[in-house]
Amino acid sequence: MNVKIHYRITQDRAGIPQDYTGARHFVVSEGQAIEDTAMHQLATDYQVPKSAVEICRIES
Repeated sequence: MNVKIHYRITQDRAGIPQDYTGARHFVVSEGQAIEDTAMHQLATDYQVPKSAVEICRIES
């Protein structure tokens, strides 16, 4: 399944507050937790803690 995730990054990897929003397409398989998978992938890509990623909206 292909979904579009709208997200917000609240801090950089040094812990300095920031306000960055974006959207990205993810391909997820059935039965997988979409929000957890997206948060983990975004945190890894932006090199920020998982707590700095907020999922705003999920579109299918």
